[in-house]
Amino acid sequence: MSKKIIIIGAGPGGLAAAMLLTEQGHDVHIYEKAAEIGGRTALLKQDGFSFDLGPTALNMPNVLTALFADCNRNIQDYIKLVSLDPLYSLYIEDIIFSPSSDQDRTKKEIARLFPGEEEHYDRFMHDNAKKMIYLLPLWQEPFTSLWSLFRLRTLRALPSLTLGNHLIDELAKYFEDKRLRLAFSFETKFLGMSPWETPGAFSVIPFAEHYFGIFHIVGGINRLSYAMNEIVQENGGKIHLNQRVQQINTASKKITSITLESGETVEGDYFFLNADFAYTMSHLFSQTKAPVNLKKLDKKKYSCSGFVMYLGLDTTLPLNVHTVLFPSDFRIHMDEIMRQGIIPDDLSIHITYPVAVDKTVAPRDMSTLRILVPVPNNENGINWEKERSAMRQLILKTMEQKLDLTDLESHILTEKIITPDDWEKDYHIYKGAIFNLTHQLSQLGPFRPNKIPAIKNMKIVGGAAHPANSLPFILESANIVVRQFNKEITKN
Repeated sequence: MSKKIIIIGAGPGGLAAAMLLTEQGHDVHIYEKAAEIGGRTALLKQDGFSFDLGPTALNMPNVLTALFADCNRNIQDYIKLVSLDPLYSLYIEDIIFSPSSDQDRTKKEIARLFPGEEEHYDRFMHDNAKKMIYLLPLWQEPFTSLWSLFRLRTLRALPSLTLGNHLIDELAKYFEDKRLRLAFSFETKFLGMSPWETPGAFSVIPFAEHYFGIFHIVGGINRLSYAMNEIVQENGGKIHLNQRVQQINTASKKITSITLESGETVEGDYFFLNADFAYTMSHLFSQTKAPVNLKKLDKKKYSCSGFVMYLGLDTTLPLNVHTVLFPSDFRIHMDEIMRQGIIPDDLSIHITYPVAVDKTVAPRDMSTLRILVPVPNNENGINWEKERSAMRQLILKTMEQKLDLTDLESHILTEKIITPDDWEKDYHIYKGAIFNLTHQLSQLGPFRPNKIPAIKNMKIVGGAAHPANSLPFILESANIVVRQFNKEITKN
């Protein structure tokens, strides 16, 4: 029987759920506060230049291919994927390490920079391939209660979880050179964490990058959102832009309707929450009716934030698509961000330069840069209006020095900066924590907000839900909640 389903937020999780639900014949309506779809994967256009607001790389494309196949679509009819080689260029201390999508070439690069470590790479890839086999089912199944931990699949996977080991310890089993360990752990900053805090099980993330590769979508990752939107509309779904949800109305342990900023009330049978989870719980329900304990929610551990610059240049640069500039001491750097809550003097900078493989994002002979710098979230009370100018200058100066660029400032035609304050105020991201809840063991699996007992007809999809906050995992979260929804309506 067809249900009327309301989805709050047109991010990738909400769009993926809408694809699957409309394919099953349900009446799906997505309400999005912004003028663009995509949430944190939206398109940002300015003065003829196109930028990805958030994520700029795609890994594990098999998850995406499977999603489109489940909707009887061929992903190649909607987007064009470009495999990146090298995966990225890492500037670590005195070396530039550029691993390849070809594992043999990566081994040669390791042998050149870290003689003797190339055989350790083989062992790392072999062991993590086995680890992935055991962990993959855990990412595809719901964790709705503590009892989920005692399923046979979960118990079989326990050795692969390397409980008690942090990622940096796990990598020490394979690589002797600390620079190489950093090269296989820097991705944890996109989980909003330090490799000295991240569970050892997440060694499968660098493995997945080296095994599956890293991909760019022509036009940017934002094109994925448009492709998903196209399928939703082909299936009869409706997407309502510029429609901010002002309140979620409840009665008898169910959501009855949502109230829009315009005052309009929209009723539905089921409600899928794809907006920022903590922001929604603390702002869209009345304080007396919030379905979770707001004090406990506030005390959860949230990721770092990001100071992000979007630059349109009147020139091109000799860069790969992804370049990462490491601080001199990455551990101190992450400690300053995550524990001390201060802006580091020595920055970690992730630069995305899509023009290296994609000429569609900028006018001819011009280019774009998206520059992401991890910084403390808004728990720390930093005055970003005051720090904004100095931070901008430090970023440009660091890039010029480490990349041997000359007067980058003079080539900037257009510019936008988003600070942690902006992420919270304009994008409704709780505490400006752009990578959502952190991923220590106490906030994984059944300890993520997968189910709210106080609300019977609400599903949670996106970065806060199981399994984790990265694009492939967000898409898996949509698969999980749609399967749960199907079971529930079958029972009823």
